[in-house]
Amino acid sequence: MSFYDLNAMKPETSQDLGLQNIRINDGRINVVRLEIKRGAFTPSHCHEAECVVVVLQGALRFHMPRGAVTLTENQMLRIPGGDEHLSEALADTVALNISGAPSETGCGPFRNYDPDQYLWGV
Repeated sequence: MSFYDLNAMKPETSQDLGLQNIRINDGRINVVRLEIKRGAFTPSHCHEAECVVVVLQGALRFHMPRGAVTLTENQMLRIPGGDEHLSEALADTVALNISGAPSETGCGPFRNYDPDQYLWGV
């Protein structure tokens, strides 16, 4: 048995990517607690093993080969290993990403979309 207290763990922060996470990897299971800013997204990618995403707060949209799936609070999505997908945060979101592959890093990296990044001053 292994016990982990996510409240006592120091998060990894990436302000420019719109992400803050806490990672647990005990060699058999990988759990990542994600705090994602609204508008952040992942590029298209896939995982070697299936993963489960549980939204605790906010909303995430996943674009999968069979269509888009939107998760809100207390909803879960199982993504089979090898399925290509991308995701976007529709609101500030807290989620868990759980995978049986010890080398997985969770969905990501999330990139923060700034609609003003291409505006130029005159």
